[in-house]
Amino acid sequence: VVMTKKALKIAWTHHGDYFRLALENWRGIRQLKEEHDALQTQLGHDSKGDDDIAGQLAHRNDAIGELALVVIVFCAFALEAFINDYAISRLSRNYLSKYLDKLDVVAKWMVIPRLVSRKGLDPGSRPLQDVAWLVELRNRLAHYKSKELTIDQITVSDFLWYEDAERAIRAVTGAVLALGRLDRKAQTDWIRTEA
Repeated sequence: VVMTKKALKIAWTHHGDYFRLALENWRGIRQLKEEHDALQTQLGHDSKGDDDIAGQLAHRNDAIGELALVVIVFCAFALEAFINDYAISRLSRNYLSKYLDKLDVVAKWMVIPRLVSRKGLDPGSRPLQDVAWLVELRNRLAHYKSKELTIDQITVSDFLWYEDAERAIRAVTGAVLALGRLDRKAQTDWIRTEA
């Protein structure tokens, strides 16, 4: 009798790693926001040193914007990596590769759950609206076209903010948990809401 060992196979995916990186940077943003808000309060109480406080506020805003960029990009990576992994585990690698891989990320979130569970995520639901927002923002950042502006042409939307990072985190948690409610076999245990 010849005994052969069957190789143990493990899932090799990165959506959890991407989301962990997003959460670590989100924690940094929250700390910077607390410091920013404390400085803002101090500025309201202390008219001396306005320039110094204003400089510190600007520095915190810049740092928040840089970390928000990381959060947004890695949340978008996590969403796409997860929906691809879900399709492979519930359909097959071949089916994903042949029929679904070329769909945009939002379409994948619409089509794949419906194929698997015969129920889809509601396109008007907050989770899918947040997914669409995140994918559109990531695409704008990834395919950014430089432009020349005067100071008075710069708008709030030219920056990334605390709220953008917060919504990116919510997009991932909301979409994954909504999918988990549709399909109990969906692996949602990698979602953590606190860094």
